[in-house]
Amino acid sequence: MNFWKRLFSRGESKSKDTTSEDVPNLLDMVEPEPGFFIPKALANHWADIKKTARETVRIEATPSSNLTLRQSKFGHFPCIPKNFNYPLDRDGNYMFPLAQINFSEVPKLKGFPESGYLQFYIQAGECYGLSFDDHIPSDFKVLFFEESDVAEHEEDFSFLEEVLKNEYVPVFCPHSLVFEHKLEYIGLGDINAELNPYFNLDNVLKQYEAIADELEDAIYDIFHFSGHKIGGYAYFAQADPRTDGSYLQHYQLLFQIDSGDEICWGDAGVANFFIHPDKLAKKDFTDVYYNWDCF
Repeated sequence: MNFWKRLFSRGESKSKDTTSEDVPNLLDMVEPEPGFFIPKALANHWADIKKTARETVRIEATPSSNLTLRQSKFGHFPCIPKNFNYPLDRDGNYMFPLAQINFSEVPKLKGFPESGYLQFYIQAGECYGLSFDDHIPSDFKVLFFEESDVAEHEEDFSFLEEVLKNEYVPVFCPHSLVFEHKLEYIGLGDINAELNPYFNLDNVLKQYEAIADELEDAIYDIFHFSGHKIGGYAYFAQADPRTDGSYLQHYQLLFQIDSGDEICWGDAGVANFFIHPDKLAKKDFTDVYYNWDCF
């Protein structure tokens, strides 16, 4: 079933040939793995669902005014080499320091660095640096520094005071970060959910026509992955930009930052950064694709 049809017709009722008394209690939740629950109807599909597993590191972000230069964080001074040319947007203004990931604090994640500082910068403006013109690149930058690169680091960030207070930035105050390694399955809404050969949502729902609407709602609640994270399946308020058949379909999720109490992308949207796995393996972050959308 189409996601948007499901979303906007959720309140519609459908006539069923089978009464509720005839339907086994297939919507009860079962626990195929410790701490992970799925509807009983999916129990026979669990072996196939497991084949879609992807590692991710979930991020819990908490507003904080007590941050160090080297720690992982959102919306605060980055750890950059001494006398490094701080990123500027195309108008020559200082970019907003969106996020810094210190990989020495992150659980090991296959294909990702085990140390070093990955940093994300965006233009401070109404569109947060995203270009809606194919002929104009988005105004953002992704940088990576090894520990040795920042043995001597910049200490004076007084020049960033104004951009941190800019009204046109998605992170309203600095946040500290805590990480947790997780597995994700299927990733509905992500292009990889459509391409995986193991689990097809429409085929599964056809097997349970009497409870198809309720089961579909439960599946979407469980298998779409919002929130802040590194790697895994991407989440979108609208649609995956990699579905247009372009080279982007081979890019994987690098980093996702969602909306929250002190973070907001437009109308409660989400931002994603994608990278080709070959570039990620080389720690080459010069060709990252940036996107955000909202409801």
